Amino acid sequence: MNKKLLSQFKKALTQKKASITNKLNSKKINETEIETGGDEIDTATQSTEREMQFELGGIDKRMMQDIDNALAKIEKGSFGACECCGEKIPQARLEAIPWVRYCKNCQEEAEKNSK
Repeated sequence: MNKKLLSQFKKALTQKKASITNKLNSKKINETEIETGGDEIDTATQSTEREMQFELGGIDKRMMQDIDNALAKIEKGSFGACECCGEKIPQARLEAIPWVRYCKNCQEEAEKNSK
C-alpha cells in the first residue's frame, strides 16, 4: 500500500476517533445532568435510557480499541492484512471500514462460529 493511501486511512481513522471521543465526552456530561425523581414511569424511562447509553458506549469503546489497533498497524507497516489468515484486505473493504480486522471470509467465519 502506498504512503498516500496510508496517510488517507490514518486521517480517516484519526477523525473517527475524535468523533467518538467527543460523543463519549458529551454522554458523560449528559449523564451528570440526568434528573432523578418523578413517578414510576419517569424512573423506568430514565433507567432504560441509561441502559441504552451504556450499551452504545460499550460499542463505541470497542470501536475505539479497533481504531487504535488500526493506527498501530499503520505505524508498524502491517495495516491492511487480515489478522486471521494474513491475506490482504481489499481496499474497498478498508475504505468502508478502515478499522476492520479481518477479510470478508474470515469475518463471516467468525460470525458463523459465534452463533
